[in-house]
Amino acid sequence: MRFFLLFMLLCVPCVSPGASFIEKTRALDAAGKMPGLARDGIVLPRALLLDELKKKLDSKKIEVKDLLLSDGKGTVVLLSKDALSAEIRIDFEFLDVDWPNRTVWVRYSEATHSASDTVLGRLFGTIAIAAFEAASGSGHVAELVEGKPYYKIDKDEVGILLDRIPSLEKTLSLKVGRIKLFDLIGIKRIKTEKDGIHVALGLV
Repeated sequence: MRFFLLFMLLCVPCVSPGASFIEKTRALDAAGKMPGLARDGIVLPRALLLDELKKKLDSKKIEVKDLLLSDGKGTVVLLSKDALSAEIRIDFEFLDVDWPNRTVWVRYSEATHSASDTVLGRLFGTIAIAAFEAASGSGHVAELVEGKPYYKIDKDEVGILLDRIPSLEKTLSLKVGRIKLFDLIGIKRIKTEKDGIHVALGLV
């Protein structure tokens, strides 16, 4: 039951909307992206998460190069293709889950480096990036979430407002009789592990 609820909440919205539940499950399994069971929830594999990041972030200006996950910490590696070729590394860690407000908090920090293949290119690219960021301030995370009502930024923390994400609205409103299911059961904790993210579910 817990697996089904977590799968519905976190994974189904990520797969093609026209497919049935069985088809979605088979598609994830065939691609090696099926979440694994944990004692208190599930582990979302790096392959699934990287695929979703690429779908949502890849554009003419930004390319997702990699997602690195270890115990308690993760790093998203982006390539900026806008004016100056630069690698952006965004380190993150999950903080407490505010389930009554359906909010997941993440602390982050970011650094930018020249992505040039040559020593001189990296040197001058890094100088140019440093000068640009000194003038304008770095804010790649803020730029990525700008205009999206399901994110809010507070200094070096990002709040993800789950009940404002269009693909999750119906799921979070599921009812058993007159009671909303996710008023009883919710996400207790989220933590990065080696090559995955552990999502713990429990009574709230």
